[in-house]
Amino acid sequence: MSEDKLAIDGGEPVIKKKLILGYPGALTIDEREERAVLEVIRSKSLFRYYGPNPLFKVKEFEEKFAKYIGCKYTLAVTSGTAALIVAVRSLGVKEGDQVIVPAYAWISTPVSVVLNGGEVVVVGVDESLNIDPTAIEYAVSEKVKVVIPVHMRGVPANMEGVMKVARDHDLKVVEDVAQACGGSFKGKKLGAIGDAGIFSFQLNKNMTAGEGGAVTTSNEEIYKRAVAAHDVAAYYRNPKYVPPMPSPNFRLNELSAAVLIEQLDKLDRNIARMKELKKIVKEAVEQSPGLELRKIPDEEGDTACTITFFLKSSEKALKFAKALSAEGVPAGVICNPENPYEGHIWVNWKVLLGKKMIVHKESCEKALDLLSRGVSIGLVPVLSTEDAELIAKAIKKVAMVIH
Repeated sequence: MSEDKLAIDGGEPVIKKKLILGYPGALTIDEREERAVLEVIRSKSLFRYYGPNPLFKVKEFEEKFAKYIGCKYTLAVTSGTAALIVAVRSLGVKEGDQVIVPAYAWISTPVSVVLNGGEVVVVGVDESLNIDPTAIEYAVSEKVKVVIPVHMRGVPANMEGVMKVARDHDLKVVEDVAQACGGSFKGKKLGAIGDAGIFSFQLNKNMTAGEGGAVTTSNEEIYKRAVAAHDVAAYYRNPKYVPPMPSPNFRLNELSAAVLIEQLDKLDRNIARMKELKKIVKEAVEQSPGLELRKIPDEEGDTACTITFFLKSSEKALKFAKALSAEGVPAGVICNPENPYEGHIWVNWKVLLGKKMIVHKESCEKALDLLSRGVSIGLVPVLSTEDAELIAKAIKKVAMVIH
């Protein structure tokens, strides 16, 4: 049997073992996280503010993360969704206000706006699969108060373009860094460029505690409001500093913070390793007919947790992803018509957002075309160089037949 025959057609797959190409932070969990968690358990003080022997791990994480990001303040919360809700509220979004979001983002991004009383204006993405600054310009109106660029799949958005439009129109900027923790744009860490940043530490992310999130800012007033918005009792804890604000509870616990401190220490090493692996796979894409790499606005700032490339049609992309998966490389099309419940795609948001969602149709239709032609593969720091070389070999094999 020829080794050139695709596995999906009955040939031998390039990779016969199971590859796990997700969970970049989780796969590096080891005895360091175990020791950190055990220390908190033995303290019997799992709440961030007090206990019989408090270690104040949440505060320690907040201080270390703020230093890492390069901002004045970090507020740890229970999830990336909580971080978005808190950040949007902290910027003063209220009933009748509009917030611009990209057509490709996790559903939490637009939902956080609606939960604060605002309306969502959805605009297109460019070939980086991040928000298109030109589309923001077209969507600006007197009602628009905030724009949320989302750094999708580890890649920084064009923050130079985003910030120019935002400053020209007096818009606040919340960076959604849920999928790109550790990334940067032109030397500045993501989450320190806009008025505020948000992070997710859910299991799929570059660093994780299973769940968790953070809000970052260098604006003290935004920080004060964020503290109030994340803790129902925040005002009573420090009435001279925190404004009174009826809020739910999004406080992070000490166990999660202990894990995050260890994960943060590994983050840069993990990203450096994923960059080494991505270079190998990228060369294979560049050498394959019919494949076009995703645009990266700042190569140095890429966290390299995924590699994405486009085919000439959505039909070819779907065939390519299925064939590559059969070769032992888990791959998927970003916008797959066979999956109508994909929460990252704007066409699937209407059921939750209803009349609170306004679509910039031309740019969003262009986004659908890009997303339907995009094939994406995850990368994780525990992969061996041989694994990366086999992934590259599989891409080349499939591309010789489907391009």
